[in-house]
Amino acid sequence: MTKTFDEMDPWENPVIEFDFAGELAAVDTAVVEVTPGGPELLDGVCQISGAGVYQRIKSEAMTAGVNYRFRCKAAHGLDKRVRSAILPVRDA
Repeated sequence: MTKTFDEMDPWENPVIEFDFAGELAAVDTAVVEVTPGGPELLDGVCQISGAGVYQRIKSEAMTAGVNYRFRCKAAHGLDKRVRSAILPVRDA
């Protein structure tokens, strides 16, 4: 199942969250991918807190009218999980 985040304006730089609670006791490692555009749309590496993964988006890096697809791959020991989400970007 793919989650849809609230719309954002291209000027904004929100932090998006991927929640793995209930499936992973904690997250040891994680990586966030985005298409179209790739890693240049991300502001630094993702941050991990417990079973949550947080990723800041670069301000003015995205284009209005595009729905960006994010995938977050997280692991705790041998357990691996993936979350995907759509971020619609629209002019406010």
